[in-house]
Amino acid sequence: MSTTYKVLESDAEFLTAALAQSKVSVWFRMDPDPIGHLMDYGGIVEGYTPDSIKIGGAHFVRGRFEFRAYIM
Repeated sequence: MSTTYKVLESDAEFLTAALAQSKVSVWFRMDPDPIGHLMDYGGIVEGYTPDSIKIGGAHFVRGRFEFRAYIM
């Protein structure tokens, strides 16, 4: 069974994920590694700004991490 996810980038996508209570994980971006490295299993989006995303009480810098919402 494969897991399907959507990479969240825009404010509208973060708002949609927050309202839908979608689980969002946080991945560290690595240029030579197309998959990346899991940084945090995450949770529900609690807030967002142009610079950061708040998930599970922690703030993550948007430009440094990739945010993946899992689709069931």
